[in-house]
Amino acid sequence: MHNIIGSKFKGNCRQLFAAITVNLVTFSFGLYTGWSSTVAPMLQNATETPLDHGQVLTANSISWACSWGMLSAILGTFFWGMLADNYGRKTTGFLTMLPYLISWVILLVFKTETALMVSRFLGGMGASGAAINCPMYVGEVSEESMKAGLGSLFILMYNIGVLYVYVFGVMVNYNFLNVACLAISVLFMVMWCYVPESPIFLIQKNRMDEARRSLMWFRGKDNDKEVNEEIDSLMRHTDQTTKAKLADYKKRGTVKALLIGLVFQAGTQFSGINIILMYTVDIFQKSGSTMSPHSCTILVGVVQVIGSAIASCTVHRAGRKFFLIVTYAVTALALITIGSCFYANKVDSTINTGMLPVLSLSVHVIAFSLGLGMVPYIIYTEVFPANVRNICMSMLMFFNNVLGFAIIKAYPSMSDALHISGCFWVFGGVCLAVVPFTYLFVPETKDKTYDEIRRELLLWFPNRRHNDKVAAVAKAEKVAAVDQVDDGGGCGSNVVVVVVEANEMKVCMGKDQSCFTTPQQACDNIK
Repeated sequence: MHNIIGSKFKGNCRQLFAAITVNLVTFSFGLYTGWSSTVAPMLQNATETPLDHGQVLTANSISWACSWGMLSAILGTFFWGMLADNYGRKTTGFLTMLPYLISWVILLVFKTETALMVSRFLGGMGASGAAINCPMYVGEVSEESMKAGLGSLFILMYNIGVLYVYVFGVMVNYNFLNVACLAISVLFMVMWCYVPESPIFLIQKNRMDEARRSLMWFRGKDNDKEVNEEIDSLMRHTDQTTKAKLADYKKRGTVKALLIGLVFQAGTQFSGINIILMYTVDIFQKSGSTMSPHSCTILVGVVQVIGSAIASCTVHRAGRKFFLIVTYAVTALALITIGSCFYANKVDSTINTGMLPVLSLSVHVIAFSLGLGMVPYIIYTEVFPANVRNICMSMLMFFNNVLGFAIIKAYPSMSDALHISGCFWVFGGVCLAVVPFTYLFVPETKDKTYDEIRRELLLWFPNRRHNDKVAAVAKAEKVAAVDQVDDGGGCGSNVVVVVVEANEMKVCMGKDQSCFTTPQQACDNIK
């Protein structure tokens, strides 16, 4: 008993270490996002600008600095998934941090607008890599009991990164801020050397000895016999071990999972989170609040970290749909309230909105951390089969970054056309629209087995599954009639094939109970 408890504790600690380490890339993603909010006022001030010859950036240049990352992230979605599939999650982890490391060095060495734009472009590539590789790696190395908690580290580490750069941006100068960001990249490069490759990737590459050693490390076991059962379980799911074909992407379950992901990514971008994090200081300056913009910014960062920490501890206690529905509704309410503060200040600039903008933004970032910023990435690891997960995640990240680029780049123009209040009202309306979609179309994945989730994805309206349960099961798990195989070569009299269809898989069984994928193979075996 003592050995069992000891190995369990050791395995949990190792999984936590691996999840924290890989999410240092996500931490750098947060640094990258929050950096512009801290530095933008400095770059627009002639007496504080760190650029050579006292160069000051215009509002258009700042919008490009904020949006270049989304543009490069679009490019990144074309290759990060393929790199992870072909060269492994670990190699891809090193490569996702490399753009951040180079970008911080560029900012330290060169003090020009061009260098700043190149740095921001490189950082965006790392952002798309983090969004694809980090949740996937954590999902593949975690035990079922730890998957939700470790999966929530993605948004927690991101938010800590944002807060980190907010605090250092107030405490130190421009150069020390970039050094503090560079230190995280160096720390990751060292720690990542001590973390094994994903066992699922190794199984897919038929490197079974390495897969067993990797799984032994993650489970805290001392010999490979203790992990054979889990290896066998992974091997039984053919989508874990075989390369995806075009037909795999056309399956109803995969198509529906992709549709759900597209809506969630649109909800993420229209929640205005990137606008809020990149323009936090400017937003508070225009909101009519009497608090210092920098103090408000740090306060929002602290609240965001607290919210994601709470989420890490509670996400496994309630259903995924519950978190999403509640947080989308709360986010919509917060955005509409913030927009109302801007509108009130527009109507009468003497109106003091007091703490309302701070409270609304705090509620917004807490809701984002608890639900829509975290739960979709947990769901993605549960609804996509392993052999299509990389490409599907790349599709989602491509859509996410295209939409993000469009929103960030258009935000200054939208603010002029609709006023900033109108922008936030639009954001709130989109978030509100996602609520009924989540209730009607999204299956609950908490405490569900892989096969149960796949069966629910076959239904367009999973909430009505009780009415259609018998029909669904009959369709998903049916036994066809026993057919006599036409011999064509004289073997039909010796072969009876039972065709069993279950979960979109077909198995053909001969009279001797040998299993084949087609009736012809059963016939050829008798010959």
